[in-house]
Amino acid sequence: MECARTLGSDLASVNLSEPREIVVPRANLCAMRSLGVFARHPVAGTVKTRLSPALAAASAARLYAALLADTRAAAAACDAARHWWWADAGTPLADAAFAEDVQPDGDLGARLAHAMRVARARGAAHVVLVGSDCPALSVTDLDSAFGALAGADVVLGPAYDGGYWLVGARVACDGLFEGIPWSTDAVLRETCARARANGWSLSQIATRRDFDTPADLVALVAALAGGNGSACGPALRAALNDAGLARA
Repeated sequence: MECARTLGSDLASVNLSEPREIVVPRANLCAMRSLGVFARHPVAGTVKTRLSPALAAASAARLYAALLADTRAAAAACDAARHWWWADAGTPLADAAFAEDVQPDGDLGARLAHAMRVARARGAAHVVLVGSDCPALSVTDLDSAFGALAGADVVLGPAYDGGYWLVGARVACDGLFEGIPWSTDAVLRETCARARANGWSLSQIATRRDFDTPADLVALVAALAGGNGSACGPALRAALNDAGLARA
């Protein structure tokens, strides 16, 4: 593992007989941490389809494009190697802050396991994967997830619908994603059961609401109207304003 060799060379020069704070260089911290973002291209009729009929397909795609922009900004602010995983082919992100690939075939579990393996093969010790459906996502959430991996084998960000908006691990964990009833309210419960069955310690960070259904849209608009400025990022807030759904 290249980052481990680099870190080892840094520590080799430290005189351990003299008490002092050891600061891990930021470049080495990034090499040890990998952040993967799962996303789709914002094409009308292929994204956020469950927001219909409350929203037209084109409107839903515009809101998702804004959500992608906020997700990208939060990810770019995180100290980690960053990997953008598209679910479909299309225009590349072309952002030097991210490596970029198309997800392989298979169910969500197979694709999550693949992304974990790729990150570990590239030298990451702690891997966090996040979707692009969480309006309230912030860099603080991402830092919390990496922080949790200092003391736990697996970290999950629970979603109110029974799934999760983030998963991370410091162990090889293909078994975490096997046999999960995806797209049901049992996802989180079954994933926690897989972790326990494999003997992996587990930590959970903040519960968040995804942005998938008309009920999610209503809840987000109500939160913004109630003064909760952290309910979503600036791009989505502006897009909601443009659509006449919320004040920017």
